[in-house]
Amino acid sequence: MISDTEKTQSEAATDKIRTLILSGTYRPGQPLRQEALSGHLSISRTPLRHALQSLAEEGLVEAVGFKGARVAQPDPEMVRDLFDMRLLLEPLALKSALEHHTKLDFAKAEMALDAADAERDLYKLSQLNWEFHHALYHPSGRRTLMRTIEHLNRASAFAETIAKSIVVRSEKSAAEHRELLQACRNADADDAIDRLTEHLRLAYRDIQNTEY
Repeated sequence: MISDTEKTQSEAATDKIRTLILSGTYRPGQPLRQEALSGHLSISRTPLRHALQSLAEEGLVEAVGFKGARVAQPDPEMVRDLFDMRLLLEPLALKSALEHHTKLDFAKAEMALDAADAERDLYKLSQLNWEFHHALYHPSGRRTLMRTIEHLNRASAFAETIAKSIVVRSEKSAAEHRELLQACRNADADDAIDRLTEHLRLAYRDIQNTEY
């Protein structure tokens, strides 16, 4: 059983390795050697193993053999499944949140959009993208649903970062986000759901049109 200290170390290691993957420092297919990672992150093997397991659940890492691991390689089937799930779950979260939105939620969403307008770093763009969506979904209060959507978004961000579609469609995505935000401000549920669904479909299409 992992101790509280090891759990904290594992969570920190998960964040660090995720950042290295989404920033492109660790590339798809690259081996993640536990001995080297343990030294680089200054943690023991037990919390490191738990970190790699967490990242495997997010789709960023895959097991190789008995103890090995490597950065996952996005494939078309995986990306299709990710967006099929997002198209089902994210409209559900948004619909549940619409009656509970506050001015603060909208302000958080707009701050993420404004920051993204001037950002070109792939990892930071993916983080700001999630901050925007999180601001609109979080008022649903559905914690299990939110955790699942967050995992799907992280895996999608990996695919978008590798395909570089997150940069290719940055202006289109910004416009889609602002239209979605306005629909939420108008409390127009049908329009908001339609705009979110179209946004996700276009994001998936642009990943398909770029190379991993």
